Amino acid sequence: MNEVIKNMLTRVSVRKFTADRVEDEKLKTIVECAKASPTGKNRQMRKFTVVHNREKIQELAKAVSSVLDIPNYRIYDCDALILISFEEDDRFGYCDSSVAIQNIYLAAHALGLGSVWINQLREKCNSPEIRRVLDSFNIPKNHVVCGISAIGYPAEHPEPKTRTEPVEFIN
Repeated sequence: MNEVIKNMLTRVSVRKFTADRVEDEKLKTIVECAKASPTGKNRQMRKFTVVHNREKIQELAKAVSSVLDIPNYRIYDCDALILISFEEDDRFGYCDSSVAIQNIYLAAHALGLGSVWINQLREKCNSPEIRRVLDSFNIPKNHVVCGISAIGYPAEHPEPKTRTEPVEFIN
């Protein structure tokens, strides 16, 4: 089987990570793959913020926990986060960011890393506790965080799930 297709068919969301540090070079490669994804009208308006500091990750987790009233919210104890944001009035922002997130997951999987999409921030970016953390990450106030990719070495290796979405071919 073609390696690219095999990578797509075997990628799964990973929610448990080891304490091992992800190499900076791997994170740079993942971001380059994310940036290579298409954007509407080739506008390239997304912002990628890589947080490779466990204290800062836990600071964000604490803010999200408070705002969403989810006790002990941990962002899966990952080693790194990649936040994908865009200007709130960008009509292509969600689609452009989502396709970048898919590239992040495929690149992470190809590099032996695990990842999972965290999407609780979209409507909560301007909550004071979360905005304070986003400000410290240099995410502009007029940006929406479409998603966060939690990245790390997997502590679990779940099997891909059978997908049941309907498919119809019309000839």
